[in-house]
Amino acid sequence: GANHTIIDLALPCFIFISLSAKPLDFTSAGYLVLAAVLIVVFSGLLALPLAKYSGTGAKALLPSIMFTNVGPIGIPLTVLAFGQDGLAPSVLLMVLSNILIFSLGSAVMTGKMDAKSIYASPLVWSMGLGLWFGHYQMTLPDWLDQMTLPDWLDTSITMVSTILIPLMLISLGTRLAEGKIEHVKAGVIATALSIVLRLIVAYMVMWAFPLESIQMGALIIFAGLPPAVFNYILADRHNQEPHKVASIVMVGHLLSVIYLPLVIWLAIYTGTP
Repeated sequence: GANHTIIDLALPCFIFISLSAKPLDFTSAGYLVLAAVLIVVFSGLLALPLAKYSGTGAKALLPSIMFTNVGPIGIPLTVLAFGQDGLAPSVLLMVLSNILIFSLGSAVMTGKMDAKSIYASPLVWSMGLGLWFGHYQMTLPDWLDQMTLPDWLDTSITMVSTILIPLMLISLGTRLAEGKIEHVKAGVIATALSIVLRLIVAYMVMWAFPLESIQMGALIIFAGLPPAVFNYILADRHNQEPHKVASIVMVGHLLSVIYLPLVIWLAIYTGTP
């Protein structure tokens, strides 16, 4: 179906094209990744003692606070705010988020980590290859500086990658249209906790690292997005209050119409030199 096309084909192509398109400093990218990991981890830790007041079990609630909808919403908003310069950091954050949600997110819900799923993911390999090609366009010696893809292969991958965002938006809309809001209070509480805790942690960690201005803006958008749809998929797979998690995802996306303009303004304000 469309979801398999997104995850197994279009998304890896999109990741490779986006990360290999221009030289990327490994050190700068490393700081961005580390800052994003800290946002995910510390937002979950801060939410843990508050879970008992939310009406939702911690195993169901925490991933909905830790992981946001970076792909279908985060990438278009970051590009809207910062143009094509915002594409690489937003793609990097999306890949990181997808890796973490299926490893750390599953661990939170089940109590055990499945590292094998990380190595088997095409997202990880496409990210590694994209970073490799992008980085070494800039730093290889002259005689190795032609390390680029053949034109026919580059064109093919680019064409496949262009279907990603439309497919992701269609998939998101389909999932939201099929859902039912049965636990509005749980959705409102989780959304409020996610926005407040993630933005607080984001502003704390991003000043601790020498990030570029656009990376800081991308982190603000990363922190202020609604809960990821994948949270519901995990909750359903592990039987962790899937109906409540579905409501959290639904309510979070409905409320995002109200708060995302403020998040975008904060991102532009923070990410403009």
